[in-house]
Amino acid sequence: MHNLNTFFRQTAGWIAAILIAALICNTVCFAFYNPCQDIPRAQGSTTGYLLPESGGVYGLEGYCIAHVDENGYVNRDMERADEYYVVAGASHTEGLFIPFKYRFSDRLNEILYDDDKLHFVNIGKSGNYFSVVLQHFDGILGEFPDAKGIIIETDSLAYDTKALYDSMIQTGYDPDETASSILSHYSAKQKAVIRTKQALPLVRELHKQYFTYLDSQKTPSESDILDPAFWQSEYEGDFEEALDTLMGYLRSRTDKRIIILFHPAVRLEADGSMTCLSNNAEEYYKRVCQNHNIDFIDMTSTFTEAYEKNHIIPYGFSNTTPGDGHINRAAHEMIAEKIAEVLR
Repeated sequence: MHNLNTFFRQTAGWIAAILIAALICNTVCFAFYNPCQDIPRAQGSTTGYLLPESGGVYGLEGYCIAHVDENGYVNRDMERADEYYVVAGASHTEGLFIPFKYRFSDRLNEILYDDDKLHFVNIGKSGNYFSVVLQHFDGILGEFPDAKGIIIETDSLAYDTKALYDSMIQTGYDPDETASSILSHYSAKQKAVIRTKQALPLVRELHKQYFTYLDSQKTPSESDILDPAFWQSEYEGDFEEALDTLMGYLRSRTDKRIIILFHPAVRLEADGSMTCLSNNAEEYYKRVCQNHNIDFIDMTSTFTEAYEKNHIIPYGFSNTTPGDGHINRAAHEMIAEKIAEVLR
């Protein structure tokens, strides 16, 4: 009997210790990692919104206290200007790793305008890579009909012929599918899930790490593998034809200004140099975009010069590995200055 009581006391102590440790870790997460809530949608300019009028904390790379506007996008509380551009892309554009005023969309606003109005509407959404943004192109045009132009950010040009053609398959646009409308139709269970996620950031972090691990175990598809030889292969003609068809399609949908921004990933070499990774596709994009009156901005030379002259690495933060992860504040500044040159 004595041994049984001892066992129960020890078990209770262990459980209490685990719960206290979990509580402490969860509390720390509120100041370290408590991301904004996703609100998925079927159509429109992105794959989803963030919970309107909410916030989040991102400290895994850099540090940012984020704010979501009333429309479900990551913009500062500023009146939208009559003359504005839409900035679309994935997590680099969303910029939830540095203070908002230092993201390239915010820096563009300050570099080119001084009227305290929002001239660059950031609709960046994690996971909305180049091909995904293009599939939502009609949605962008429908949701932002008065936009002067569209800036599309990408860190990769490694898309095969099929991916380029698939990018023309549009998701459509439903003007009634706003963030507030979606939330108004949520069930009590769905609303409870949102509240639970907000209260338990530790669970969300563990969930993120688990699926990150699963992704790391997957075998990359041929489309995911950077293969410079592909661009010099017998499929070269097919690729350029597909790219030309895609850019022609984009131009046929609107006469607005279209800017494609490419910022390559980098690798730090053993000899201290930095290499901008490439599939040798840049010249194809440059030529085809020019033929369709689309601006193509390639940050390769700018990144290379910044590193060679001032040892500036465009990726990584003080709390991550230099050269890896997301673009940092210095890269956002270089990108803003480059886009500003094109728009002036």
